[in-house]
Amino acid sequence: MDRNEFLKRVLIAPAVAAGFGGDFFQTVHKSGLRRLSASQSFTEWRPQMESAWHVAIGEVVIIEMSHGMPGLVTRDGTFRNAGPDSIINPQTGPVFVDGIEPGDALAIDILDIKTGDWGYCSGRIFELRDGFAEFSPTLKLPVEPMIGCMGVAPAEGSVNTRSPGETGGNIDCREIRAGSTIVFKTRVKGALVGMGDAHALQGDGEITGQGIETDAEAIVRFRKLPGSLSERPVIIRAESFSTLGADKNLEDAAWQATDDMITLLMKKTGRTKNEARILVGLTGKLRINQIVDPSKGARMEVPSWVFGI
Repeated sequence: MDRNEFLKRVLIAPAVAAGFGGDFFQTVHKSGLRRLSASQSFTEWRPQMESAWHVAIGEVVIIEMSHGMPGLVTRDGTFRNAGPDSIINPQTGPVFVDGIEPGDALAIDILDIKTGDWGYCSGRIFELRDGFAEFSPTLKLPVEPMIGCMGVAPAEGSVNTRSPGETGGNIDCREIRAGSTIVFKTRVKGALVGMGDAHALQGDGEITGQGIETDAEAIVRFRKLPGSLSERPVIIRAESFSTLGADKNLEDAAWQATDDMITLLMKKTGRTKNEARILVGLTGKLRINQIVDPSKGARMEVPSWVFGI
């Protein structure tokens, strides 16, 4: 595939491709889309998992997500300590994508995210009204809903949903939001997708250990790309490409994301390694996704025009 065809396929506006426009959730109520309930969830990815649902390539669905500590935090301000049987960071799923084989590039378009009407962070309850989180009587924070955890099953072993890694997981990247496409290299048949840990708002770094944790629902679309982009997740927006790294050492995570971007540029533009490295060095924005989990997360973001747009 040449560069122009690659760009056309991966940067297709998700909303247009899905046939939606304007107020997505108002449109959805008239569309009869399937709703995948948060009552079907898991906390550990494994290669052999019983799927909760099957979806078709190209299908658009609504996915409900519960907040990361169901039963432990309630709207009235009750905060309970976690016990051995507590459910932490549940992911709605697994979602089996029909037609996806190991090694395929699975693209998940996030068309819209709608939060609940309350959330919590650092022992505080936040009311969520009219697109704002009420921080104090004199300060309201504009919400920027995002999905903290999204991933696919590994080829072997298991991955706890609290950790990020090569197959995604607890990435906690604020760019996993409406208008983004997240691309995974799948390891098992059907991919076995899970997503959850939605935040109404979270800054880069997630320095308090939480965003504003909230229940949410997302309209998403599943696509298959003709070729893989990276061993690790890639986030595509109209204005940027981001490669993701995760490691116990933040410096290693940062270099992982950087090297992946250099490789992606070489692969999709035909640049030499030195040219790609210089382009990333001159235009890239190296950011911290989260610095609080045992495996830290970083991303390298470059403007989409670097790919020839």
